[in-house]
Amino acid sequence: MSIDGDLATHRDHLYKQMLTAISHDLKTPLATVIGSLEIYRRMENALTKEKRDGLIHSALMEAYRLDGFITNILDITRLESGMIRVRPETCDLGTLINDCIIQLGPRRNGCKIALQSTGSDLVRADPVLFSRALKLVLENAVKFGGSNPEIQVAYGNDVDGVRVCISDRGPGLPPGKEEEVFSKYTRYAKADQQSAGYGLGLAICRQLMTAQGGTVKAENIATGGAAFTFHLPVAC
Repeated sequence: MSIDGDLATHRDHLYKQMLTAISHDLKTPLATVIGSLEIYRRMENALTKEKRDGLIHSALMEAYRLDGFITNILDITRLESGMIRVRPETCDLGTLINDCIIQLGPRRNGCKIALQSTGSDLVRADPVLFSRALKLVLENAVKFGGSNPEIQVAYGNDVDGVRVCISDRGPGLPPGKEEEVFSKYTRYAKADQQSAGYGLGLAICRQLMTAQGGTVKAENIATGGAAFTFHLPVAC
């Protein structure tokens, strides 16, 4: 078989694998939403308030998860087709980060998030795209940060730009895979070894930063956990 034929076969295999994964990642949260609401509908009068609230919370969390997954698919499509336009402006970094944390809403799930400013709060960035990149990493840190996640967000200026570092105290990244986590459709597993879905979020994050002339990298922390570091030019 020719090299072109091998590549075509490989692409076809990846495409089918991707469709299977996407179907699974769409159906799983949808099944939870339907199941929770169906139980609520049939047994509302027999359930305690605590159990009713629990069913609603479960359905809401999975609906957020489903919404996030669909948003990721749309984002990666727009990025790869060149449909997203970068509109940089001078932004207040502290305000952007605080807004991202607020927008996590119930998905924060009680996670503690500490902020530390180390310098300039001004950055030259597209506020919508940069906020999206930050939120993707924050959501990732909440999801993989362990049973009682604690997240540290340090931000400020360095020699040639502005840096934001989001770190957690979870199990960290697979050794030697720190760059691979930014690849599309990388399969991740949570601490309980159950599938957590195909990784579009970090691939989108990398592309959003590249589009703005910035960078994002991942590394393990010696004492435990992972750190994601963003870098953008200082505002003029």
